[in-house]
Amino acid sequence: MNVRKRVILLTSLVLGLAALVTPLGGAAPVVGPITFEPPTYSVGDINGQNGWMKTGPFDVQVEAVADYPAASGYNFGTQALRMSNAYASGSFGDQTFSPAVSPAGEGAANHFDASFWFGTTVATWQPGMVTSVSPDDGQGSRMSYLRFEDQIDGVHVFFVDVTNPGPYPMASSFNEYPVATLNRATAHSIGFSIDFRDGPANDVVKIYIDGSLEHTGTTWEDYYRYDPEQTANGNVVPDISKMLFRESGASVPTNLNFGFLVDGLSMESSTLVGPPTSKEQCKNGGWRNFNNPTFRNQGDCVSYFNHQ
Repeated sequence: MNVRKRVILLTSLVLGLAALVTPLGGAAPVVGPITFEPPTYSVGDINGQNGWMKTGPFDVQVEAVADYPAASGYNFGTQALRMSNAYASGSFGDQTFSPAVSPAGEGAANHFDASFWFGTTVATWQPGMVTSVSPDDGQGSRMSYLRFEDQIDGVHVFFVDVTNPGPYPMASSFNEYPVATLNRATAHSIGFSIDFRDGPANDVVKIYIDGSLEHTGTTWEDYYRYDPEQTANGNVVPDISKMLFRESGASVPTNLNFGFLVDGLSMESSTLVGPPTSKEQCKNGGWRNFNNPTFRNQGDCVSYFNHQ
C-alpha cells in the first residue's frame, strides 16, 4: 500500500471517530474530499466554484497538475488548487475560503476535523513563499493556524495558538511552535483535530502530518473572550465552518503562477460524547469516541472511569 493510500485510511479513521453527528444550519456535517477534478471544477479562478470564495486579487486558482512536473508523483489526479503570495495583504474577508460545513464550537458541535494534501509546484526553493491555513468562521475569525514557509531545506510548518488568562481586557500571547519540515519530493497529509469545550482555556488542537500526531496545543478562544482587540465583536468566541487559505505579509511577485498545491480537502463537524459511564464503553475502540484528549488507549479510558 503506498503512503498516500495509507494516510487516506488513517484520515478516514480520524474522521470516523465521532459517535454522534448532528447537522446544524443549512450546511452538511461532512464536506469532501474536494479533489478539484473536472467537470465539478474548472481550471481558473477558484472564486465562485462550488462554494469557494475569493474576492480579492490573490494568486489562487485551480490548475492542471500536469503543468507542474514536480507534482507528477503526488497522486493528485488531474487538477489541484494552487496558491502563491505573488499578491498578499493584511485583509481577511476577501481571502480564499472553502465551502462550509455545519458549525463547530462551544455553541455548536464540539469537534472539528479537517485534512488536506499539500505539496509544492516545483522541486526547488521558492524564496519568500509563505501561506497560512486556518479553521475559520468564514469572515476571518480564525480559531487555529498553521503557516507554511518554503525555506532552503524544505517547507517549514509552524503552529500558533493563543493564551490569555483574562479577565477582560487582557492582551493575548500568541505562541508559535515549529511542527515539521516537509520534503518537497512528496505530497504530505495535513490534519487539524479540534475539541471545543465550554469555558475558557480548555480547547484542544491536535496537528497531524502524514498520519502522525506532531503537536498538541489549544485554540484562539481566549483571544476572542478577553482581548480588547475583540471588543467591537462583543468578545464572542466564534464557531468555525470553513478553512481559510490566507496570503499575508509581503507580496512576492516572482512566485506568480507557482507556490503550493492543495488537494483532497475534507472537513467534518461532529459531536463527541462525554466521559464514559461504564467500562464496557471503553472496549473495542470505544475509548476513541469520548471527548477526552488524554485517552491514548483503552486502559486510559478504564482508569478514568475507575477514578470517578
